[in-house]
Amino acid sequence: MINLQELADSCIECNKCLDVCPVTKVTGNDSFTPRAKISLLDRIEAGKELTEDEMNNVYLSTRCGACDDVCPVDIPITDIIQRERQLLAEQGREPEKTGKICQNILVNNVPGHMDDAHRFDWVTNDLEIAEKSEIAYMGGCWASFAQPEIARSTIQLLNAADIRPMLLEEEKCCGLFLIDNGHLDEAAEHARKYVDYIESQGIKKLVVSCPGCYEVIGKEYAKLGRKPEFEVVFSLDLFSELVSKGRLQPRKTTGTVSLRDACPMRKEKNVPRQLISAMGYSIEELFEGTVCCGAPAGVKPNFPEISGKIANLTLENLQEKNTLVSYCPFCQYHLESVSGEPKPAIKDLSTLLAEQTL
Repeated sequence: MINLQELADSCIECNKCLDVCPVTKVTGNDSFTPRAKISLLDRIEAGKELTEDEMNNVYLSTRCGACDDVCPVDIPITDIIQRERQLLAEQGREPEKTGKICQNILVNNVPGHMDDAHRFDWVTNDLEIAEKSEIAYMGGCWASFAQPEIARSTIQLLNAADIRPMLLEEEKCCGLFLIDNGHLDEAAEHARKYVDYIESQGIKKLVVSCPGCYEVIGKEYAKLGRKPEFEVVFSLDLFSELVSKGRLQPRKTTGTVSLRDACPMRKEKNVPRQLISAMGYSIEELFEGTVCCGAPAGVKPNFPEISGKIANLTLENLQEKNTLVSYCPFCQYHLESVSGEPKPAIKDLSTLLAEQTL
């Protein structure tokens, strides 16, 4: 069994994680660093009291993984943060908002103040959706409730390629928030029930628009003990395949767009660039590497001001006339919610592809 305390103790204090951490960048606070986070593990395991800054630091992490990527001694920093949150939850010390969001997912199948009865309000009569199919589409919470144009564009593109997917009548939140905040037993039970349901529908391929859903259902569920028998496909990967086969034929255009990468896909960034290039656009890279939007894992609800400052790292780099292209519905939701006036033009890559194809 991996000894996380030994790994935390192996830190050589090189400060590479500080250089890439978005929280550290915008706060300038030496208390809010990845190195400071992992140094708390032994005290949390012992149930010792934490200062307000120390407690905040544990939850001031989007678990974007940038610190993991640069650690020269391969400390799994985000795993240690997850373990600290698990312990604090077990000790009854997690933030109140975090606990409420977890309960909302488990009871109501949604992470926020959403009404699950309206999950499919995005469906319009022009969309060709099968009652039964081996291919299903899962919009995810943010596309379904906050950016319905992403879900509609995805179905329209699939239809244009002669694919008619079914929907999951009992679609629910994938449970990423539970995993990020250490509610692993509940997440495992949530995963088991959800995968059992999806498999009961005879589904062989599940197409998802959200990078978080792709990561959780496609990879994390197996770690929680319930590996799906169906294939989980990120929508952009499927679109890229359909373009390469000529089943989708985007029209060539000109101009430049700014691209905002998604943290769960930070090691798989070629596909969105290939799709944008297939449309004829040039790409303005906002960062070297990937910089988180600042919203996930509870940072937005618990620390809205800091979350907004992290979002501004993207918005401040955006060229005034460029459309900002995202491929994470939660990123888009967050950036739209914190941007000032005039609002920047922000589009999901699926929506942009639909505009240039249909």
